[in-house]
Amino acid sequence: MQVIDLPAITITLRDDDVAHAHFKDGHTGTVEDVKAMFEAILQARGGRKALLMVSVGVNAALNNEARAFASSPESNHYTAADAIVVRDFGHQLSANAFVRHNKPMRPIQLFADQESALAWLATQHHLIEKE
Repeated sequence: MQVIDLPAITITLRDDDVAHAHFKDGHTGTVEDVKAMFEAILQARGGRKALLMVSVGVNAALNNEARAFASSPESNHYTAADAIVVRDFGHQLSANAFVRHNKPMRPIQLFADQESALAWLATQHHLIEKE
């Protein structure tokens, strides 16, 4: 596993094509943070898409612009599927709003724990183009 530490996000690149992006406690992610995350994943993976597992720390969130970019057609260049691990009820409401309002154009699911998220991402592995 490889760990990339960005100012607002820690990315753990796993051997199973999963990139775990954890938004750090107290940070509100911006478009620049999300772009930096996607670029770091793409560079570390040699241009290959990843299966993305997202978790957030205490008082961490994404601003509206960052959520819009994270679900834009451009973001599909970086990830094939997203699994969002929800921290609590408030975060679940926010994540549901992201999915329903922003409507990412790739498979996306919400999970209560990382184990379930990883199990679902394993079923999405066929979406990553092998070179």
